[in-house]
Amino acid sequence: MTAEPRKDKGTMTFTDGHNREVTRRINFTLDIRDFRGMAGFPWLVIAANSHLSLGDLWRLLQIEARENPECERPRSWIQRHRWMFQPPDKVNPPGAPSNRDGLDNRAVAIMLENPKLSAARLQFLLKDEGIKRSREWVRKRRRG
Repeated sequence: MTAEPRKDKGTMTFTDGHNREVTRRINFTLDIRDFRGMAGFPWLVIAANSHLSLGDLWRLLQIEARENPECERPRSWIQRHRWMFQPPDKVNPPGAPSNRDGLDNRAVAIMLENPKLSAARLQFLLKDEGIKRSREWVRKRRRG
């Protein structure tokens, strides 16, 4: 199969199952406005506007969602998916660092000392010790 990239239109030539050579015209451009209201529209917005920041993409989809509610996407969705439409050398700023307050090891040690407590009780015990952690964080990291 051959194709001519970076042109508005190209051709694709291949041999079909009957051993005949087949040629098809390929369109490499599209107008994303033709896809408003469809499930893939947010993907196309991100692909066509890879130069925009995460916040700008989110605002653009919020504006579109006024007329097409199915276009609304949270910032986290955009952040998880926009990498597909960026050059390989593009580096986006990292998210929140893990162990931001540096108290994870202390929290795990306290949890190991209290293996019979529930995740909810461990959460309150950690809070009393000045370590703010969610019940889900406790549940994932308990070793008892």
